[in-house]
Amino acid sequence: MPLDGDMAESILPAKGYEKIFQDPFGISVITENACYPNPNRFFAQWAYAKYFQHAPFVLQQFVSPIESIYYCSAIVKILIQILLLITAGFYITGNRKFLCLEFLLAIVLIIPFFQTNGYRSYMGIIDPSITYTFSYALPCALLLLFYLPFFNNSFYQKNFITNKILLLLLLLFTVVLTFNGPLVPGAVLVISLLYFVYHFPFNYRKSIDSSVVSKSLHAARQIPRMHFIFFCIISILSLYSLYIGGNNSQFITEKISVYQRYLRLPEGLFLLLTQKIGYLVLLLMIGINAFLINKNYKTQKGIKILRLLKWIGIFSFLYILLLPLGGYRSYRPNIIRYDSVMPITLALILFYGLSSYYLLNSFKNIQKKIYLFAIILISFIFTFADKPEWGKNECEKRAFEQLSKSTENIVLVKNDCSVMAWEKIKDKNASTLNGELLQYWGITEDKKLYYQE
Repeated sequence: MPLDGDMAESILPAKGYEKIFQDPFGISVITENACYPNPNRFFAQWAYAKYFQHAPFVLQQFVSPIESIYYCSAIVKILIQILLLITAGFYITGNRKFLCLEFLLAIVLIIPFFQTNGYRSYMGIIDPSITYTFSYALPCALLLLFYLPFFNNSFYQKNFITNKILLLLLLLFTVVLTFNGPLVPGAVLVISLLYFVYHFPFNYRKSIDSSVVSKSLHAARQIPRMHFIFFCIISILSLYSLYIGGNNSQFITEKISVYQRYLRLPEGLFLLLTQKIGYLVLLLMIGINAFLINKNYKTQKGIKILRLLKWIGIFSFLYILLLPLGGYRSYRPNIIRYDSVMPITLALILFYGLSSYYLLNSFKNIQKKIYLFAIILISFIFTFADKPEWGKNECEKRAFEQLSKSTENIVLVKNDCSVMAWEKIKDKNASTLNGELLQYWGITEDKKLYYQE
């Protein structure tokens, strides 16, 4: 994939971005009403910057400086996808052994949904842009990792963490998560709300106390203690993260009314579901799986799986309903886009994997063969849709080679593609940061500006 237009300002970093590293938790937003880029994304920005400040030089021992940047991007995307797949495998199987056949089956079930081309524009997870991958896919992977012990405890009745060191690490993890991008805080708050909505009324009705206060205290005490503590902490941190995120200088001028944003939701949702069949096929298979479980295998685990689907549906509705409150982005005019709904996409993929895995282990004889054929057919649909599209970065590589060989300080790049930018660079001054980064990576000996016609 070609490089994107946000790399230089994040990696060097650009003027204003240094504030993120000086004030990682956005205290100045509270004390001074400071406004600067991405005040609630310290850990995503830090990981991104550190990786590209150091990793290319390791790879330059084996490949050219130009190639090292593309290898760095590809390697970290693969690692993030592996993290997502392994974490999803734990959710689907409840098994801690990730080299067994059952675990590999779970991964095989869901891997076709990780689209590089094909349906990526509507249900993408690993983004073509490396900046977006660090901002969306990586935080979502970490979010799934955080909730894994809670899911195992609630769904599979496995013991919750008791080791004090692991509990401390999990506590620190809540801080890392909530300052790691725009998706996590909103998803966390919806999950916490639904968790308490599920537990509190049920426990409240079971109480034999007469007063409302006593019944409420009893209901609160019945919620698993560690769950309650961690969900409260991460929810408070998420509220704080959303608050300081409102002072993001990159988008503070991009304003349309909340009412107008809500009016655009239906169109965004319609385009997401109808432009290509990927999402609809996934939803269709989820519906079929739910029907089959409800009709034939409504065991204790089957009931749990169906209940989980209900809560995923409620989560999706509330999450979409809250999206317009997160602000407006000109590059996301209809509010809903594959990146903004990534938590929903991942939840649906997880449910598909979980329900399909359950049915494959439940069906016998001819039924199993028919169902297995259907699963293979779905996998082939997504696999063949995701056709390889090689050479997308060849034009950009040629531009870098021209820059590296040029003896001029200002270079006219003669090509028809963007060069580490979102669009063609017409003004040489717009390439200032890019020139600094290319020199830092050793692609050019001196800082060079460039422009295109």
